[in-house]
Amino acid sequence: MKQVNIILELDTFFEVQAFDEREGWSFTIDSTYQEAAKPFVKNGFWESSWNGLMLDNTDEVDRVYLVVFPSRTVLDTIIAKEVGRGGEGALIFAHHPAAYHEAGKGFSPIPIEQLEELEEHRISFYNCHAPLDCHTSISTGNAMANALGLNDVQRFAKYYGGYAGVIGTVPDVSFSAFAERLADVCELDHLRYDQILHNGQPVKRVAIVPGGGDSETMLDEAQARGADTYVTGHWHLFGDNDFAEQRRESFKQYIPNLKMNLLAASHYSSEMVVMRDQMQTFFDDKFDLEAQLIRQDDPWG
Repeated sequence: MKQVNIILELDTFFEVQAFDEREGWSFTIDSTYQEAAKPFVKNGFWESSWNGLMLDNTDEVDRVYLVVFPSRTVLDTIIAKEVGRGGEGALIFAHHPAAYHEAGKGFSPIPIEQLEELEEHRISFYNCHAPLDCHTSISTGNAMANALGLNDVQRFAKYYGGYAGVIGTVPDVSFSAFAERLADVCELDHLRYDQILHNGQPVKRVAIVPGGGDSETMLDEAQARGADTYVTGHWHLFGDNDFAEQRRESFKQYIPNLKMNLLAASHYSSEMVVMRDQMQTFFDDKFDLEAQLIRQDDPWG
């Protein structure tokens, strides 16, 4: 299928230019890297919303790969698959333009040598961050709400051009049973004990902010809307960088006054659900294209 037709549909459906994330991502991926990567990155991408087609490496697409973070291992897996099958061309549909190391340095951009390999093997790259968080039907929050069985779902947590969170009710369930359900939905064999906080509240009204939910503003809004349980990818940052340390110190002061239960899976696993449960179907229905989810080996990697 012609890549240009796929990109037009994605851009329109997700309204990618309505979510201008230049300030956030350009802080993470600095100008030195941007200049080095310029020969490979689509002209104008750094100056646009940072959503949409980032690497334009093929005219034809006969397979799509779904990824949360383009880590070195994930990209190596995709490149090996393409070399092995000798396809016409492929498209990576990613939620982030950079890898994320939850327990380490945080975000890191795609290495230049892998940009070269992606170009060589006709693998394009489409980034869909805030648009995928905020879409009213296919989104990280909606996918989690559906998988966890929430009813009467509403959106909250303003984020760029939309709302990144969802809030709804669940049938009567204990905290431990709901935590087990979260782990199962996110394909985890366990939840980290330091990402669980049971404040004694019965689980009836649940707020969900997939990915990074360490926002006092979002937590305050969820509590004001009557949530007894807050589900996210991470609310405790583990990294060894200054930002993570500052957030940990801030939360030490904040959490003692919080009334809600807190549950977190991992940044990756909480956002993997939309790729698995909604985006594979999206590409099949819209384009009759095979879309493969490429999972991370380590959900906290």
